Amino acid sequence: MNMVDMCRREKELTLDFVLNIDKWKTIDPKIKQLVSGQWESIKFMNEDCTGINKDIDKVPNDKGGIYVFLLKPEIIPNLHTYIMYIGRVRKKNGFSLQRRCKEYLSDDRVKIAYMRELWGEELYFYYFPLDDDELIERVERELIRVIIPPCNSQIPDQYIAYLPATDAF
Repeated sequence: MNMVDMCRREKELTLDFVLNIDKWKTIDPKIKQLVSGQWESIKFMNEDCTGINKDIDKVPNDKGGIYVFLLKPEIIPNLHTYIMYIGRVRKKNGFSLQRRCKEYLSDDRVKIAYMRELWGEELYFYYFPLDDDELIERVERELIRVIIPPCNSQIPDQYIAYLPATDAF
């Protein structure tokens, strides 16, 4: 691999994370307490990264809830992790955590495809079953708002900076 290829690969594998301590301090205490409960997880991809992990059957097929794609390279076991994406599954319209997880194999949103294709072999699907669709939406919104995962495209209450207009010439 030549220098240009190495630089190109380094850029391809670089992802920006927002570590906003101000937002962390504003999390709704009730939601923080709720999500401090027991999460379940499966490795997302199978061993050769050609399909979903066989443990998908452990993910509830009759519940909605919150899910997180977590990158776990395990360089330092149990410490080296990155929250890549946070999502939700409302129970209405026949959706379930299991069905939603399977859909990510063919999801063509740019950030999701990028996450899956570049880091799929170390990606885990964490889920927290919930039955109340209104609660599911509130929890998802609050977690995305304070964590700001790099593969989520819509961030509630994100800081927006506007520069003053200047003449082009």
